[in-house]
Amino acid sequence: MGLGRDAAASGRGRPRDPTLDARILDQVLDLLASRGYAGLTLDELAARSGVAKTTILRRWPSKAAVAAAGVERVALQSIDVPDSGTLRGDLHALLHGAVDTFVRGRGQFVPRLLREAGHHPEIADLLFTVIHTRRQAYRRVLALAIARGELAPSGDHELLIDLLIGPIWTRLLITRDPITREYVDSIVETVVAAFDVKPATGA
Repeated sequence: MGLGRDAAASGRGRPRDPTLDARILDQVLDLLASRGYAGLTLDELAARSGVAKTTILRRWPSKAAVAAAGVERVALQSIDVPDSGTLRGDLHALLHGAVDTFVRGRGQFVPRLLREAGHHPEIADLLFTVIHTRRQAYRRVLALAIARGELAPSGDHELLIDLLIGPIWTRLLITRDPITREYVDSIVETVVAAFDVKPATGA
């Protein structure tokens, strides 16, 4: 809880250097992707960032805290809420964006963290940040669709989100089958049909 917050004392010394923070968090993400949470050490993080270990600990009080800060950075920066004018277009954008992030982009560490979660309970906090942030984006595009008259307000919208993202994570974590653009498109079209999405009314 609160692992992503900076615990450094304030009011003394030089001001925080945001470029240094960014450099450290970039290295955190690289290490999470290549070594996983278990392989992330503050000593190696300091060496790769070109700073002293004490510099990191002045900013974040523990390995879990600096890892959480890196994960939070990706969660907040890797998603834009689209507004294409149709729910179909928005869902295509969100789902393709998720694949770009978790398969090819800065979020490649997330599947690895999920596999490690059973051995490191603190990882649950890191994953919650990513999952909660992304689900909020889906909820916002569904709210837009309701306002446009495309989607019934009484439907099970959490199930709709589950049906969109579930197949992607099944392939990422279990079958390891390829996730092609055609596969992502077919997920969206299947869910749109199942939930009887109507044409937008221009509300």
